[in-house]
Amino acid sequence: MTKRNTREIILEEALNLFSVKGYQSVTVKEIAQAVGIKDSSLYKHFASKQAIYDTLLTWMNEKFEETVTFYRLPQGELESVAREYGRNDLVWLKKACEAVFLFFLKDPQASKFRKMLTIEQYKNSDAAKTLCSWFFNDAIQFQTDLFTEMIRQGTFKEGPPQIMALQFYSPFYTLLCQYDSMPEKEDEAMALLIAHIEQFASIYQIRNEES
Repeated sequence: MTKRNTREIILEEALNLFSVKGYQSVTVKEIAQAVGIKDSSLYKHFASKQAIYDTLLTWMNEKFEETVTFYRLPQGELESVAREYGRNDLVWLKKACEAVFLFFLKDPQASKFRKMLTIEQYKNSDAAKTLCSWFFNDAIQFQTDLFTEMIRQGTFKEGPPQIMALQFYSPFYTLLCQYDSMPEKEDEAMALLIAHIEQFASIYQIRNEES
């Protein structure tokens, strides 16, 4: 078993505290006490509490990219990504949604990070921006661009891409919030998510007729 270094323990204990009390309400002293070290020792690893937050943000971005890579989800130019998502009865889209949904629902760090941002959004503009970027703006913009390209390629019916993105993403985030405190009901949540994707596809997907 790999022994965790002090820096990693600081990050984990800080995230534990941030996810319960919020970033602003946690002091460096509390983090140090949770780790079992003195304040002065903590500063040898991080110059400030903000530095811990910034490192957590980078860490979470890296974990998310690892998830995408692990599940081999389509990446690269939008044209090729849209082509992959448009094939095989949206199998890739289902796979992507499942991977991202479970990442934010069950990954301990990802779940705590999201809770921290949710608590902190009303006190900290950086947290509000990060929450909006991760869970709203970036997701909806990506899906808007994706559906625009899928319409252009002829795998989706004509329609307003941004409205399609809102229709697609809203149930995703609703289920994430609904089952946030019930990770043991993963199967139930996934069944609803897949049913939603299939219903969405039945409305907008153009299926290729095969002889």
